[in-house]
Amino acid sequence: MVFKPALRLLAISAVAFGLVACQEEHGLIEQNGKSIRPLRQDMLELMAEKGMRKEDPILVRIFKQDSVLEVWKRDKTGRYALLKDYKICAWGGTIGPKIRQGDKQSPEGFYTVTPSRMNPNSQYYLSYDVGFPNAFDRAYGRTGDAIMVHGACSSAGCFAMTDAQVEEIYALAREAFAGGQPSFQVQSFPFRMTAQNMARNRNNPNMPFWRNLKEGYDHFEVTKIEPKVDVCEKRYVFNAQPKDPAMSSFNAVGACPAYEVPSHIATLVAAKSKADEAERSTVIAALDEKERKATQEELDRRLEESKPKREGGSLMASIFRSGQGEGAPATTGSAGAARTPIAVPVPRAAPGRIPSQPVEVAKADQGVGSWFGFASKSDGETTGAARAGAVATTAAVPASTAVVMPAAPPRPAVAPAPVGSKPAVVAAPAPAPVAAAAAPKPERSIWQRLNPFGG
Repeated sequence: MVFKPALRLLAISAVAFGLVACQEEHGLIEQNGKSIRPLRQDMLELMAEKGMRKEDPILVRIFKQDSVLEVWKRDKTGRYALLKDYKICAWGGTIGPKIRQGDKQSPEGFYTVTPSRMNPNSQYYLSYDVGFPNAFDRAYGRTGDAIMVHGACSSAGCFAMTDAQVEEIYALAREAFAGGQPSFQVQSFPFRMTAQNMARNRNNPNMPFWRNLKEGYDHFEVTKIEPKVDVCEKRYVFNAQPKDPAMSSFNAVGACPAYEVPSHIATLVAAKSKADEAERSTVIAALDEKERKATQEELDRRLEESKPKREGGSLMASIFRSGQGEGAPATTGSAGAARTPIAVPVPRAAPGRIPSQPVEVAKADQGVGSWFGFASKSDGETTGAARAGAVATTAAVPASTAVVMPAAPPRPAVAPAPVGSKPAVVAAPAPAPVAAAAAPKPERSIWQRLNPFGG
């Protein structure tokens, strides 16, 4: 019980310190050395080149996908121009809005930074609170707080910069506040809202929200003037002027009042929107065709991989194997006979006798001369003997007549069989004529048939 009064006193002190911090913010800034450091000379020279003064208003744009923070400043024309961009060290989550406390997601939308949101005593060097959740976020029940742009180059849902970067951004905001700007706008986008990027992200579920953000993006792009931002019917409206003068505010969750956008702004925004939509459609068509081709190529690849692998990896090899494999039917005709030798058993020879030699008959592939019958015998013998060694059917036929071995060694001879004759057996020659199987009478040549008188 003793601790309750102490805890109550501590809570009251914290609230009081917070109120003092908001009310005496500039005093706190002046007491912190890093928060009051003047702008560097190179920045002052850059502003002078662009027709800007250090006290002119600023506007901040953030593009998460590019990891870029841009500082825009109003120049002497009264419009905003890009002063400098900074590379963001880290931002939380992925493209898309922040939904709830602890999701470590960096927000997207239109936010307002007032002097009270500047924090010179940040544990991350220097920082400012972007103002999440705004009226739009609260309309959707989104939760979270203390989403900062800060130093230390590390983030868990904030936008982290280097210490040198955040010191310069902080100083630019400080000078703008000192020049009379009551607040500056922070526009946080998932990416640059171009037709190409809108096409590439067309299937993202956040696209309806991003289309609403693009309206504000376009308002700034065509005017280079900070757009007036309101929320009604749970959506952003830009540069909306209520037709009823008594209507001074919009209800974020209520119906939008009758309003109008200045005609010159509406005309410029409509023209840009139409051109962007036409380009977006063209890009989408090209992307769809590219995806279709990629899908078809992937299907073809998978189909090819699913086919059974052939042995040897060659279709021609498989064809040759199928023609030469075991069990293949034999080819009829002389070609088949040439490939398949037929072995006929030969009876055992009696002692003192010489079995007749088997005769090799060339049944196929006869010479041209044999077709017409005008080739000489010597030609026929030469051709028959030559072709008998290449393609022939070897038939071992038992001898019908045995010959007594002579005293002198015999000279073997092979007699070619005439065309159309049956296989015959020729006995080995001997010094004296020996009775042997009668050879068929050779066929007469065509010249002998036409000239029976000889000559």
